[in-house]
Amino acid sequence: MVMKLYVMRHGEAEPPRAGYGLPGADAARVLTSAGHAEAEKAAQWLSIQQPKIDLAIVSPYVRAQQTFKHVAHQLPIEVIEQSNEVMPESDPQLFAGALLARLQIEPAESILVVSHMPFVCYLVNYLDAGIQPPLFPTSGIAVLDLEPLAMSGKFKQFYRDTDD
Repeated sequence: MVMKLYVMRHGEAEPPRAGYGLPGADAARVLTSAGHAEAEKAAQWLSIQQPKIDLAIVSPYVRAQQTFKHVAHQLPIEVIEQSNEVMPESDPQLFAGALLARLQIEPAESILVVSHMPFVCYLVNYLDAGIQPPLFPTSGIAVLDLEPLAMSGKFKQFYRDTDD
């Protein structure tokens, strides 16, 4: 069974401030007004591509949560999970393996992951080794067809805001 995976980077966030290296400082960064607008446009595009999302996995970082709220306002989401496995420093190979194994047991037609660079580019590259790790603009979305039994994916298209 082929499943649709949407890998989304958060919208534009405020730049790091003094104390950036302190624990939790990066996680607390919020979207700018442009970031909210980007996330809204990306969510609208996603709602045209997909009538609903079966499983959404979202980073706990504030900017990813804010980005996801735009998506959740645009289309129904069946299951929402906040996960430390999709943070910027998380291991994309470990996450992908666990997700593909999970989808063998609990199939989902559509999955959304809202995360960060560099995690998103390496996740896409791991799932489809035939492409270079894509550089995601803020609120960019990579679309892949997943085949959990084959433990792989196939990159299909990329959404990026063309108004910049």
